Amino acid sequence: MDVRGGIIKAVKKIISPNVVKKYASHLEIGKSVMLPGFNLDLRNPIREKKYLRIGDDCMINGNFVFESEGGEVSIGDRVYLGGGTVICRSKIEFGNDIFVAWGGYLYDHDSHSLDYRQRHLDMSRQLEDYRNGKNFILSKDWSVVNSKPIVIQDNVWIGMHCIILKGVTIGEGAIIGAGSVVTRDVEPWTVVAGNPAKLVKNLPADIRK
Repeated sequence: MDVRGGIIKAVKKIISPNVVKKYASHLEIGKSVMLPGFNLDLRNPIREKKYLRIGDDCMINGNFVFESEGGEVSIGDRVYLGGGTVICRSKIEFGNDIFVAWGGYLYDHDSHSLDYRQRHLDMSRQLEDYRNGKNFILSKDWSVVNSKPIVIQDNVWIGMHCIILKGVTIGEGAIIGAGSVVTRDVEPWTVVAGNPAKLVKNLPADIRK
């Protein structure tokens, strides 16, 4: 199947032809459904680079943001993303058979340096770029920003309004309670909740693989 043709067929009813033409070379989509809220936000893309790869039988909604030339999001098969925002500088991987409710955030970097002096420089650059009619983070120094991949393994369920931060791996079959902030790895087949998310219970053995 022609990848570009498949992309256009998948999204032409919900995204304008101009957007499809602009971003088709940066998407790879299998036999999946793109829901009306889907958006791809590429701030400084590399020509022909695949920023977002989606497998088969998925239902994908939400906003995918790539603030720099870096980053890659991969989504396996039978994944439902009900909305929210995925912000990627490094890498975010979704396995198979995953449910993610609406209103959440996955964020694989710190956005700014821990050093306040670097944040001052960020602001100066942002103002200069914006006043010159450019993308306001075009000149951002990403080398001082911490970034680590996020991995969501198979059979995970993430409740509404959750925040998943950089470097986190959510183990197979885990459930993340609504409104949780996940800052550390989550063990397979567990339920976690809270801010920061903590173990609530282990799932029974008879539902594990």
